[in-house]
Amino acid sequence: MANDSLLDIDSLKTSFHTEAGTVTAVDGVSLKIAAGEIVGIVGESGCGKSVTAQSILRLLDEKSLTSYAGEVKFDGVDLLKLSQRQMRSVRGNDISMIFQDPLSSLNPLLTIGEQITETIRTHRKTSRKAALLEAVGLLQLTGIPSPERRVHEYPHQLSGGMRQRVMIAIALACEPKLLIADEPTTALDVTIQAQIMDLLVKLNKELGMSVLLITHDLGVVAEVCHKVAVMYAGQIVETADVATLFSNPQHPYTAGLLHSIPHIDRDRSKPLEAVRGFVPALHQLPKGCRFAPRCQLADERCKTDLPGLEPKPGITTLARCWHSEALVRKEA
Repeated sequence: MANDSLLDIDSLKTSFHTEAGTVTAVDGVSLKIAAGEIVGIVGESGCGKSVTAQSILRLLDEKSLTSYAGEVKFDGVDLLKLSQRQMRSVRGNDISMIFQDPLSSLNPLLTIGEQITETIRTHRKTSRKAALLEAVGLLQLTGIPSPERRVHEYPHQLSGGMRQRVMIAIALACEPKLLIADEPTTALDVTIQAQIMDLLVKLNKELGMSVLLITHDLGVVAEVCHKVAVMYAGQIVETADVATLFSNPQHPYTAGLLHSIPHIDRDRSKPLEAVRGFVPALHQLPKGCRFAPRCQLADERCKTDLPGLEPKPGITTLARCWHSEALVRKEA
């Protein structure tokens, strides 16, 4: 796997300007993705995962509601400095994105083939007939049966899993270097979820395509990702390779998420462990560590001083915690 970063996010801040004032939904996020790498972002709802993904492609309203700071370098080019016209050539061509709900993302008035060929012809000079043949090939690549027939059908004629495969086909139409998958299996049943994730891993290996996977499911992360970043209240609180993070978490929030996973051999007479409390509202963030109100290790320093995302001795982990050593002793 290449060491050079395909995507290099440095101190990204995304702020929304509201009637109640400016709210920073993504606060100083730094993340690197190498070519051919699958990186997961996990965390509770409202922690900033999806806003981070949308900020990479600048999908938010920049005219009046949203502002960015920091750097988002893709192949060495800072996307935050590009014009909207230049960004339109990046979206769908170099970087593609698939969303949680394919039914709301697909146009109900256009056939599947029309929606795939639109993406192809937006970025490349090709005939409608040639683009339609490519669309059939993409449907076949994503595992949709009878692609020659399905290409002429409408979204409502397909199952949820097939619609998500169509979204992946659209995302792959211009052979992007990076695919951002935002909760791609949320609305699907367990069997179809596994099929979609297997498909993403297959495409990653066969096409060398990098993937940024946003998910709540730590089981999926353990199965498919190379690295993982844990987000909390707009910040990354821990990042590591998957094996290290699951075996040796360095942040109490990460440890809490891991403990909340059901295990087949657990004592069913006892309730599942949960991370107590709630993610703070973005306009009411604690002064120090943002996890301190929910953390059993928190002391006065945690309540007043915000820790940085620092490397931990002896392992390839960055963690935003004053008490990682105490956590390791507790886990042992």
